[in-house]
Amino acid sequence: MMIDWINGHSREMNLRSKLLLLFVALTLLPLGLHGLVNYRHFSQTLDHKTEQFTIDIVRQINANLNRLLKDYERLSLMPLYDQIVLGILAKYNGPMGSATWAQSDDYLKMKLYTSGQVYDRPEIRGIHLISNSGILFSSVDSLAIEAVWDSRQDEWFRELEGSDGQWRLLPPHEPSYYLTRQEEPYIAIAREIRDPGTLSRLGYIVIDMKLEAFRQVLSNLNFEQDASLMIVDSRQRLMFERISAGGLSAYERLFRDGRLQVDPDKGNQKLVLDSRQYLYVQHHSSYSGLSVISLTPIAVIQKESRAMVAFTFWFGVLCMAGVAILAAILAYRITRPLIRLKQHMVRAEQGDFGQRVTDFSNDEFGQLSRGFNRMMEEINRLFNEVFILGIREKEAELSALQSQINPHFIYNTLESINMMAIRRKHEEVSDMVTALGKLLRYTIDKVDRLVMLHEEIAFVDSYVRIQQVRYAGKLQVIYDIDDAVKHYPIPKLILQPLVENALYHGLEGQEEREEPGVIWVSALQFEDELLLTVRDNGKGLSEQEIDVLNAAIGLQPSYESLQANHEDKLGLNNICQRIRLIYGERGSLSVDGSPGQGLAVTITIPIHANGR
Repeated sequence: MMIDWINGHSREMNLRSKLLLLFVALTLLPLGLHGLVNYRHFSQTLDHKTEQFTIDIVRQINANLNRLLKDYERLSLMPLYDQIVLGILAKYNGPMGSATWAQSDDYLKMKLYTSGQVYDRPEIRGIHLISNSGILFSSVDSLAIEAVWDSRQDEWFRELEGSDGQWRLLPPHEPSYYLTRQEEPYIAIAREIRDPGTLSRLGYIVIDMKLEAFRQVLSNLNFEQDASLMIVDSRQRLMFERISAGGLSAYERLFRDGRLQVDPDKGNQKLVLDSRQYLYVQHHSSYSGLSVISLTPIAVIQKESRAMVAFTFWFGVLCMAGVAILAAILAYRITRPLIRLKQHMVRAEQGDFGQRVTDFSNDEFGQLSRGFNRMMEEINRLFNEVFILGIREKEAELSALQSQINPHFIYNTLESINMMAIRRKHEEVSDMVTALGKLLRYTIDKVDRLVMLHEEIAFVDSYVRIQQVRYAGKLQVIYDIDDAVKHYPIPKLILQPLVENALYHGLEGQEEREEPGVIWVSALQFEDELLLTVRDNGKGLSEQEIDVLNAAIGLQPSYESLQANHEDKLGLNNICQRIRLIYGERGSLSVDGSPGQGLAVTITIPIHANGR
């Protein structure tokens, strides 16, 4: 089937297209295979390196978090080595919520201690030492925090119960001991403070850390902006999330679909979320219990591969364009003689028998060109013999007709009739005889010379005046002649036959019409052409009849067409032949119209051919 399809289409292609297609195919086939192999290798290598790079970044983030949290863990142990702090906490021991106040001296001492620990740590919002009874000593300004606080009102604080002095990392929360509204929640590192000697609980230390601390950990790493990164604890609670440039929360999507699995043994995999494929990379810290999860769109990972594809594609397009140009040049040089010979044959088919191939080589194309020239010489010789013979027969017929009548005798006779009509006051007879005299004077002159347009219009008007007497007011002729074209030369006797056709073939036999027959004669210039139109409001012709008529008019002149043709009722063939003999292919005659709407015959004459 494929071979049949190729064979069928190849027969419809010209030789130049076949050569061009062959050259392009021979070039693009190896180029395309080479580009495909290179792309697959480059894409696989790039995907592997990008995946490994993402894994290394996630591990580095977890390592940086471990260093940060170890620093805060050491900071939470510092009160155990300060007897003043331990003594003040022991002083306010009691059930949670039972405390009412603390001495200002104790507030001052604890303020100095906590402020010293916060110094040069802008990521810490505050360090708080809380007694068992609820006295809160903080590094935060006393106007911005409660002095006495009942921890039972905050759910997050209950995680310290049963911790046995171990440090805890508390997820983002909004502590109720702040008197001012927080811009965002805090992550806290907290532990119970126990007496080193008795191991009894003296209170708690809470270090409120801003989320900015996690952002600083990520700021120095070259992490993909379109990727999502989240930090979750062992209970799948979100500690921090850096949302991708798309603005969607990866944690919410994973948690919603049940795809969030905090597994220390889980490495990386590919998964689909919302019809998009992602690279899922996870690294778990045994120290902090945190898992750093990266979710990177595969499309982002492959963007460099797409860049490679784009480069390969445009490089291929460039190569194809270059090959196409070279192939076109080569195909043109090979097929140029054949194309030139074809163009000469088309012109000869249109009637130009003077076509000759002037530049040919000594190969097979040259032999065809020589044969074409010999054939055209013989055709042109035969055509000229027949054509000139037909013209001479037409001229002989016209000369014989003219010689049968003595012009001066006719003029004198008409003048005598005119004088008799004037003496007897028959004005209509006088006008009719005068018009007939002008008509005869115009027609007896040499037929083949050019006349001014206004002279031809005057002749048409004389003919119309005679016909108007005959039709007794049922004929109206309207002239629309542009003043700028009145002095343009046109062939003699080409408008009157059109008016006669409009009268006899368009209006004749319609005596039942109430309105008079109307003929419009117009002349105007359109660009470098003169348009002469004769239109009537008669019975018209069907579209099929008009197509047949135009096709017959457009036939090349032949010997038979120069003879009297009784089938050419409208007499348009001879007019068209005269125009073509004078103006060539730039002169034309066309017919248009519709049934019941009349016909319009338009003659097109090139103006520059008239010497204007």
